[in-house]
Amino acid sequence: MSADPPPEPPEPPERSIVRSSDVVAARRSNANPPAFDEHTEYRAVLLHSLMRAQFGLTLGFIALAVGVLISLPLVVSLVPSLADKHIFGLPLTLAVLGVAVYPVLVVIAIAYVRLAERTERHFLDLVEKL
Repeated sequence: MSADPPPEPPEPPERSIVRSSDVVAARRSNANPPAFDEHTEYRAVLLHSLMRAQFGLTLGFIALAVGVLISLPLVVSLVPSLADKHIFGLPLTLAVLGVAVYPVLVVIAIAYVRLAERTERHFLDLVEKL
């Protein structure tokens, strides 16, 4: 009894690399490090101003979000008749805090992201002038 040798596995196909021209162009444009990488006093001032602007923006939006969240219990404590109101069988305070507050917070978050991106674009414009 002679056993046939097992067949050899077929050769894998040759791989080819496909690249988008946009990606290649972007990599080439970033190949030379910008002058901003150098440690200069101007770089330190720009970075400090960017961090200060983003920190101020963050604190402002945190205060806005906290103000929105605290305002309803404050209004209900000042106007106790609102605690007895019902919407769709739910107490008004529960309906507002449980449902209606989320779209407001989403709008606040979208505004924050847009302003933070605008701050970063302004920073990049200053860096490109180097």
